[in-house]
Parts: sequence; structure tokens; C-alpha cells
Amino acid sequence: MYRYPILLFALPAFLWALPLSAAEAALSEVIYEEPQITAVITGPDDIQTGKTLILDGSASHVTGERTSYRWSIDETKQFIGQNVVAIYTPEKAGKLTFRLRVRSTDLKGKDRESVTTHQVIAYRRKILLVADSSIDDSAINLLRDAAMENGIFVDLVKGIPTSASLSEEDSIVSQLTGRLNLFTGADSIVVWGSGIEGLQALMRAIDGNTAYRSTVRYQTVVVITGHGLTTVSRIARSAFSFLNPAQIIVTRKEALNSLTEIAVITDFRSSLEQRGIPQITLTAATVRYQPWDLFSIFINFMLSHGVAGQTVILLLMLPVIATIFTFLKQVIGITTFGLYTPSIVALSFLALGWQTGLIFLLFILVSGYVTRALMRPWRLLYYPKVAIILTAVCLTLLLLTGLGTWAGVSFALGTVFILLILSTLAENFINLKTEEGLWSAFLAIAETVLGALLCVFIVSLPSFQTLILAYPELIILTIFINIFLGRWTGLRLVEYFRFYEVIKHLHEEE
Repeated sequence: MYRYPILLFALPAFLWALPLSAAEAALSEVIYEEPQITAVITGPDDIQTGKTLILDGSASHVTGERTSYRWSIDETKQFIGQNVVAIYTPEKAGKLTFRLRVRSTDLKGKDRESVTTHQVIAYRRKILLVADSSIDDSAINLLRDAAMENGIFVDLVKGIPTSASLSEEDSIVSQLTGRLNLFTGADSIVVWGSGIEGLQALMRAIDGNTAYRSTVRYQTVVVITGHGLTTVSRIARSAFSFLNPAQIIVTRKEALNSLTEIAVITDFRSSLEQRGIPQITLTAATVRYQPWDLFSIFINFMLSHGVAGQTVILLLMLPVIATIFTFLKQVIGITTFGLYTPSIVALSFLALGWQTGLIFLLFILVSGYVTRALMRPWRLLYYPKVAIILTAVCLTLLLLTGLGTWAGVSFALGTVFILLILSTLAENFINLKTEEGLWSAFLAIAETVLGALLCVFIVSLPSFQTLILAYPELIILTIFINIFLGRWTGLRLVEYFRFYEVIKHLHEEE
């Protein structure tokens, strides 16, 4: 009869002891856990010779009672400290590999250690090179190796090649933004490319950043170009007015040898003169605007205040594209969907790249045609039917945009609006197919695409874009060209083939 009261007292004691023993076991594991160590070095990747370099190991992950740090240089095995922070002043230019060994001991006396390295380039001079994708990597590597032999470090930012001819500037801007260390310590910024994307990206990256501005103010900007020096120097005027550097020198790629051999950047101009390398230097004393440069001043103001170069180029190229299509219709005699629609097609090809633009255009036409075929039994009125077709086209564009994003293709906000406007081509195609038949619609689409590709080929030429940006007043000439085309009364080129027999008969009668 006494067994049950004993069980009543023993049961709470057992329940109390169960979680206590589990807690003791967990506590025991914490107390005797082996130390986990991961050595981490934080600090600059480059430093000028004669200046103090500070490397920090406090970000290392360490557990244990006693921790020690040991710093050394791999190349010379030189011991430089045993604190969490290492201080070193390089005297010679070259690559230095710093080694940090972190050791920790637990309560049982068991040691654990972790080792990591951090490479720092010590330089006598530093050059920031901004290059586009047209510059071959081998040429850049030769330049960097030649510079390093003279104690000059060339830090590189290179544009990422894309199918869209106007998207490379964005890739350079993203690499420059938020990286003040690229500009710190550099006595010059070299912009090297087939176009002026690098110079425009430089202005966009520095726009609104006071730290960047204060650094660039004492630097020399060197523009390496294969185009006319006078033409490029006109565009560089806006960069000078915005960046306010010590000077901007527009020259040829042969000048890179001089840049990597001189001791100080102030000797660069005299070195170019001695070697007979052509150059145009922009300084506060030489940059002057004339009253007839009003259009150029306006364009330069836009470029130097954060407006993307691709936006300006698209606006400047639209009159050129419209003029080309006018010539194709009035003189050649091709069939297109008016003038506005093919111009938008050409702009979309220019913004997306013609390969991506053709894919979007194909899916727009197919989705619009299939949607209209599926709605045929519904007997809807015209406008509701077109609204449904545009909805299907927009859903197709949304799907393609998602697939492109998944594949790593980026789309700017302006590109999305171009695609939405491009979707109206489905309505034109369907209307023409209804009125004149499927063959006539396909023929009009084919001629529109061929005309758009021709426009893209012309306006995508770096030399042409550079010329238009340097002399935006040339756009006004398209007005006079269109006046001349508007008074064209002769036969179109296509009509000579279409009415060949009639023309031949008339000549025989004469």
C-alpha cells in the first residue's frame, strides 16, 4: 500500500532530473567544444611606396581561450607583427603577399590554427584604365606588364560585351560606382575604346559623388581614340566642364608607352611632343564655347549631369533613322508599316541588339496571329479584339523578359517601353493581313526588318555616333534632306523593275 505514495514522490524528481541532465550535457559540450578558427585579412589591395599600409585581422572567426596572431611576408619571410593589426611601409614597387597565422588554445590545451594570405601591389605610380570590350585582353596585359616593370600599377575596369550596342556603358558605370579605391592614389585616368562609352560612364559614375570629384580634380584624364582628335576633343569638353580635372589629353594609343615610362604625370605632354605623337590638351584656359555651339552646349550639359549617353544617342538617332526610312520608301520603294513603326523597330534593335530584337519581334507577331485565330469564332468587335491581342502580346513579352533575366540579360526601363510600343506592330500586321492577304503582310514585315537592320548598322558605327555627339547640329541637316525627298517626283528604284516591260516599250517607240 506504500508503493503508490513512493511513486508519486519519485515521478516529479525524475521529471525534474531529465531536463537538468540534458542541460548539463549541452553545457559540457559548449565547455569542451574545440575552437573553430578562420583567419581573415581586411585592408587595401594596393598602396603607394613610402606610405603606411594597415592590415586588419579582427574579422577573423576565433573561439577559444588564448589567441595569437603572427604576420609575415611570404616573399622575404619577414616577420612584421603579432598583434591583430599589422602595419607595414613598402619601400619598393611590386607584389607583396602578406600571411596571417591565427592560433587558438582551448581549456584542454588543444591548439588550432588557420592561415590566410592577402596580396597587395606596391606601386610608384598608379593608373586607372577604363576600357571597353573592343580592346583586346592581350593588349591590356602587355600594357600592365610593361607598366609594372617600371613600378606603375594599372588598375583595370573593362566593359562587359553585350548584344545591345548601347548597354556597355551601364556595365562600366556599375563597376566604377561605389569603388573609391579605384581612384585613390591614381595620378591619371586612361579612357581607351572604340567609342566614348568609357568617358560617358566616368561622368555618370562621378555624378553626385563628392569624394570622387575631389579625387579626380587633381588627376589627368587621358582619352585614347582612333577617331579624329578634334571630334573627340569636342565631346571631351563636356567631361572637362563636369569633372574639372587637372587636364584632359586626347591622343593615340602610341601614347601609352610614354605614360608607362615617365616618372611623374606632369612630364606626359612633353614626352608626347618629343616623340611626335599627336595630342589635344584641354585645360581651363583652352576650353571655350562659342555662341554657335548652343546645341552642343545643351547636349554636353545633359551628358555631364547624369543623363545616360545611350539616351542621348537614341534621341539623336531617331531623326537619322526616320530620314533613312524616308529615303528607302521614296527612292528605293520598299513597303513598310508607315514611318513611325519601322523607326521604333530600329530603335528597339539598337537598344536590345538586333539578335534579341528579332526574337522579340518574332514572338510578338506569332502570339498576335495565334490569338486572333483563336478568337475568330467569338465574333467580337474590332477594338475589344485588338485589346485582347495586345494583352496576349504583353504576356508574351513578360514571359520573354523573365526568361531573359533568368539567362542574365538585363533590360533597362526605357527598353521596356520600347518593347510595349513594339507590340503595336502586331495590330498593323493583322490589319494588313486582313486587307491584302498573308503574303503581303509577310512581305511588309520582311522589308521593315531589313530596313531596320540597315539603320542599326549605320547608326551603330562608333565613328558615326562620335561624330553626331560631337556635332549634334548635323541633325538639323535631316530637315533639308527630307525637304529634298519630299519633292522627289521620279520613279522609285523598285518601279524600274516592276514596269521594265512598259519602260522598254516606250523607249522602243521613241
